[in-house]
Amino acid sequence: MRIVILGSGRVGSHVANDLVGKGHTIVIIDENERKFKNIIDNTAVSCIHGNIFDDTIFVKAFSEKTDFFVVVTGNDNINLMAAQFIQKKYNIKEVIIRIFDYELADVYKKDFGLSVICPTRYAISELTHLLEKGI
Repeated sequence: MRIVILGSGRVGSHVANDLVGKGHTIVIIDENERKFKNIIDNTAVSCIHGNIFDDTIFVKAFSEKTDFFVVVTGNDNINLMAAQFIQKKYNIKEVIIRIFDYELADVYKKDFGLSVICPTRYAISELTHLLEKGI
């Protein structure tokens, strides 16, 4: 599969490294070129330095059929805007987005048809579970 990842921080770079090790083709985009240092050197990984909202960047990233678009920057607003824009422009059916705001996670999933991962919700659930076990 061909997977485009927006955000090369801890999550994006680790996902890219794991997936390329399983034989997938990865394109990873980040405005901060230094974050690419965490990407393993592999011809199946293309690192694109730049802003996703720059025409030349998204044309380069989505020039071939893309199976998944994964959006994991540290900014919920950028994640949502990029996910919606690219999903519509390139008709990508599988878009996975990380959202920290647990109250909006369901809205984005229901209203925009995105697959949403909310680490905040997961942390709240786990903490509550652990605390209740100890009470």
